[in-house]
Amino acid sequence: MPNTFQFEILTPEKVFYSGTIASFIAPQMEGYFGVLAHHAPLLARSSGGKIKIRDESQTEHYFRVGPGIVEVLDNRAVFLTRQASQLEPTQV
Repeated sequence: MPNTFQFEILTPEKVFYSGTIASFIAPQMEGYFGVLAHHAPLLARSSGGKIKIRDESQTEHYFRVGPGIVEVLDNRAVFLTRQASQLEPTQV
């Protein structure tokens, strides 16, 4: 069983990010939460902020997102938001 899952950041305009990842940490309404492969189903509101993604090669990527909704189901996670931008390592 692979220790990766599909992850997407979706905005009304486009699929901002799509890839196979090992984990992510995202803001919730009252703090941050993390997701690994085979996570239990989850539906959560996010207040927006920084998301940290670790891809399947263990490289870290950072994004800034606006408020939105996160759904985790069947080894797939989707973050729905109106705003998203990729952060440079110097901005983290």
